[in-house]
Amino acid sequence: MLLIQNGFKCDYEMNIFINIFFAKNEEGRITTDFIDNGTEICVKTTIEFEGKSYFGEFSLPFETCKESEKRIKKMYGVCCVRSFVLAAQKVRKISLPWGVLSGIRPAKYVRELKEEGKNKEEVSKILKDIFDVSERKTDLALKVSENEEKILKNVGKNSVSIYIGIPFCPSRCAYCSFVSTDIKVSGKYIDEFCDCLLKEIEYTGRILKQLSLSVQNIYIGGGTPTTLSAFQLEKVLDRLRKSIDFNNVSEFTVEAGRPDTITYEKIIKIKEGGADRISINPQTLNQETLDLIGRKHTVKDFYNAFSLAEKVGFKCVNTDLIAGLPGENFEMFKNSLDGILELNPQNITVHSMCIKRASKVNSEKIPLSNSELLDEMLSYAQEMLIKSGREPYYMYRQKNISGNLENVGYAKKEYFSAYNINIMEEIQTIIGLGGGGVSKIVKGDRIERIANFKEPYEYIRRFCEIIEKKDRIKELLKGKEFIL
Repeated sequence: MLLIQNGFKCDYEMNIFINIFFAKNEEGRITTDFIDNGTEICVKTTIEFEGKSYFGEFSLPFETCKESEKRIKKMYGVCCVRSFVLAAQKVRKISLPWGVLSGIRPAKYVRELKEEGKNKEEVSKILKDIFDVSERKTDLALKVSENEEKILKNVGKNSVSIYIGIPFCPSRCAYCSFVSTDIKVSGKYIDEFCDCLLKEIEYTGRILKQLSLSVQNIYIGGGTPTTLSAFQLEKVLDRLRKSIDFNNVSEFTVEAGRPDTITYEKIIKIKEGGADRISINPQTLNQETLDLIGRKHTVKDFYNAFSLAEKVGFKCVNTDLIAGLPGENFEMFKNSLDGILELNPQNITVHSMCIKRASKVNSEKIPLSNSELLDEMLSYAQEMLIKSGREPYYMYRQKNISGNLENVGYAKKEYFSAYNINIMEEIQTIIGLGGGGVSKIVKGDRIERIANFKEPYEYIRRFCEIIEKKDRIKELLKGKEFIL
């Protein structure tokens, strides 16, 4: 589709919603005409498609958005998108539960509105009247924001969190484009990767001590960290404890996501290494789906792994489910969620299926659930998880989720993950180590990002540059109180 914007351009926001209504190979013309007369913002959209013209118009009083230049530009974009959606819904009846609220952190926008002095009712009205967000999604965003605030107020001054990326998996899932490599290809690098990681941990620990920074949360993810052997895991965890002061660590999570990588010996090493939270992820409890998406484990493997984690006695066990997996209908998703609820883990994260550019799902054009079915799954999850005594405490969205929907973490009140909230809300510095680890240095409202190399071979071959990146992080942090 050809996009022409007269008077104001917001290509990024417009393309999010154009891609919801139109396929990339469809031809047509979209024209937005923007008018700001000082008292009102008005946008008129014309869509020319398959020999017909469709029109949409949306306006806002200028006083709605005059608080700051940033707010003005945001509202300009909202008006453009609202007018487009009004026209596009005459072409195709597609439901948008989040309306035209774009961005990956809906709850962060709610928090910003609250910080401006707006009360719950005023925030709800803005979401409904300006962004056209449904009542259910508005309630979700408000609740997540409330729960985030309980955690965010405990972020300590001069504290950081640590992320360690282990970029190996036993196989590559059909939907995956994360920083991970199949061990059939990259397994030969694991030993050397671990040797470099131990050095990076030790070097980072020295920097933290020099700068008198305390570590509040540690998260080991991937990939699949439990692709490593028990011996390799033990070495990594032992080096962490020797290099970093654990006195202020309040949360330590290890993703053991793939049940086919979990053994009793590995679980014991993780627990003895200080981790109090573990994630064991079935994604679905339907075996035919597991086979289709390339998960090399059975439903029984998941139950066995979950039982091991409970037996060892972790403070919190998380399980991930994905709504809208290829071939799944509502009853299949319901079967998975109901089965997980029977196990009663402290934390359950429900992801929306999205099409990643580098995934097999995308390259082979595997059909996925439509946005209406996906939202039905998410609505059921929201209802049942809240009814079970869990609350939504963090939320984010990803590009190319059907219907612009969401991923949500639900947990019992005392088991919210501070790391998940902090990394989403970007108010605490995260030091990234390992393959694909991204450091986010928070300085007030500014964030500096420094990324490690993604591929194991590059991480090993250019390890001297990894150390140079840590020196750069040290310079960014040195001599400044960077948590405001």
